Amino acid sequence: MTIGGTWSGSVETAELGATRARLLSRVDLMFPPTRHTVPVQLIHLVRHGRTASNTKKRVMGWIDETIEPTSQPDAEAVARALAGEDVGLIVSSPLQRAVATAAPLAALVGLEPRIDDRFGEMHVGPWEGLSEDEVAAQWPTEWQRWRTEPHRLELHGRETLAELNARVAGALEELTSESVFGDAAVVFTHDAVVRAAVAWALGTGPETYRHVDVANCSITTVRIGDGIPHLLRTNNTGHLVRTRDQG
Repeated sequence: MTIGGTWSGSVETAELGATRARLLSRVDLMFPPTRHTVPVQLIHLVRHGRTASNTKKRVMGWIDETIEPTSQPDAEAVARALAGEDVGLIVSSPLQRAVATAAPLAALVGLEPRIDDRFGEMHVGPWEGLSEDEVAAQWPTEWQRWRTEPHRLELHGRETLAELNARVAGALEELTSESVFGDAAVVFTHDAVVRAAVAWALGTGPETYRHVDVANCSITTVRIGDGIPHLLRTNNTGHLVRTRDQG
């Protein structure tokens, strides 16, 4: 076809392309692509952001406080670091500090965190709310054992590491049997729980507790292959370094 002696094929091609795009868009709305569930293959464990009690070296246990405002950028850095993963499930401890840390990723990927008490902090019994110095003064023998042989500590009202590891292992085993829309699950939790998860991934007992570091907003990743957990990384904080450099 010519217009004023000029070939207008390119105009017609553009119009046809635009029409086709509109039609395809309508088809996608009417018949959205089918997503299939897949078994969880990656578990990312994130320790919550820093709290006032962390700064003051106070034993929190299940005292429910949220993260400090200065730790919010770290929670957002976690979200950016994990948003590129095929996240199909977000799980959180019920405590505010974990839920607040999960919020940026939940908003970014459009998933509501599922609350699971089994990923809550260790029950610390009579130490809850005390500073480390106060605990050391009132329970000198037990505090020394906690610092050197924590897996041997038994104190009335306090969860042992063996009990902690058992509940965390049960929760993680259940996660590996789930099928979700995405192969990665992200768990927002606590220092002691991440250490228990590392022991689960390595097939060891609670005696490894003091051999694992878990910084606030660090990421620890376990891959599931042939039903067996494999520890890929621990205490990763590279995303936090970049955030602080930019700030």
